[in-house]
Amino acid sequence: MTAAVLPRRLGSFAIAGTLVGIMIGSGIFQAPAVVARHVGTPGSFMLVWLVGGMLALSGALMFAEMAAMFPLTGGRYVYLRESIHPAVAFTYALGNVLFLRPVSLGLRALLLVGYIGAVVPFVGQHEHIVAAMLLVVLALLNVRSTTGSAGLTAGVTVAKVLLLAGLAALLLMAATPWEVIAATSSTDGAVLGPWQGFGVAMLTVVYSYSGWGSTTYLTGEVRDAERVMPRILIGGVVLVIMLFLLVNAAYLVALPMDEIAASPAVAASAALARLGTWGGRFVAVVVVVSVLGSLVGSMLTAPRLTFAVGADVPRLRWLAAVHDSWDTPHLSVAFGTLLAIGYLWGESFESLVQGYVLGSWPFYVLCAVGYFRLRRWRPEIARPFRTPGYPMVPGFFLLVATAMVINGVAADWRQALLGSWVMLVGLPIYALLRTRPTP
Repeated sequence: MTAAVLPRRLGSFAIAGTLVGIMIGSGIFQAPAVVARHVGTPGSFMLVWLVGGMLALSGALMFAEMAAMFPLTGGRYVYLRESIHPAVAFTYALGNVLFLRPVSLGLRALLLVGYIGAVVPFVGQHEHIVAAMLLVVLALLNVRSTTGSAGLTAGVTVAKVLLLAGLAALLLMAATPWEVIAATSSTDGAVLGPWQGFGVAMLTVVYSYSGWGSTTYLTGEVRDAERVMPRILIGGVVLVIMLFLLVNAAYLVALPMDEIAASPAVAASAALARLGTWGGRFVAVVVVVSVLGSLVGSMLTAPRLTFAVGADVPRLRWLAAVHDSWDTPHLSVAFGTLLAIGYLWGESFESLVQGYVLGSWPFYVLCAVGYFRLRRWRPEIARPFRTPGYPMVPGFFLLVATAMVINGVAADWRQALLGSWVMLVGLPIYALLRTRPTP
């Protein structure tokens, strides 16, 4: 068993498939209902998805520059360590490793098993057990082969992009564009005011777009990462934005806003309304393929954050162990999988999403602050890629991300604490362990 060295085996197709595969997960099937409950009109509904996409793209452009500067395993952990302080990086990693990442994995596993259980009664009767078994199987695949996991993710990604685009096309062809106006009306169920409701809806949309940042955890295993990562980050996010806008436009054509807000499964409701019974079955296939790809990709990326922390912290060095035969971070994979299984018995989709976003996005804000610090105080570092539109593009990301976090905390400070309590103990634990970057 060796430590802290992962070979660069991943190429452009594998990393692109992983990025798009993680981004297109459960969010696009569940988030539209949450968004519709908080905004009153189709225009606002689409605007939330557009602004969320622009936020993701501006962040991806910024991260593309930092990934090319620091082509290392760990992504945001590395960027915070290099631009702010190792203590901040450790605090970010602690909350993600112990809470946010395993919660997200458990959420995806339960959603996938839930859809399968609708067809297979035995699975539906034992959802949590089957979800745990699924996580174990995917963890074993991840331990056995990094390229195998990435290849599976990329293959499933191609299938689900085609299926999701096909679903949107079928829904749009089944109706005329004027039905968007005729069939929609303002939602009276939104409790919050229009701007605050827009901000809370953004939390769910941001979760749906998440994945582009997590993909940078794999940078240390990408061949020619300085060139590949910027291209994949930008191209992958643009593809997902276009697909999400297309799908949500199709939802609006198929269903009135009040039905979107009330539906626990918007895609299935839209397909049943416009395409009949076979449409509902088609959606079930799309969801299963989509969430499976997202789950496999997340199982691949999440342990790399744990691995990076282990490589930096002497007392946690065991987390950076590399399997002698398979060159994979097997102990980090096992650690994250056990936590994910423990979080399977959790809360609702909406509450978990708000806790996830409010717990993780303050560190996106800090990454943006660190990006400007690097530009000002460390200009000598080689930058194979520079963010276009500087300083406006990263400035937009910093402004919108900060406003979103503040609005989310103001709307539900208890949920904000749920997402951040683990991180609050990061500094004293950091002081106890006395972490230091590995020379």
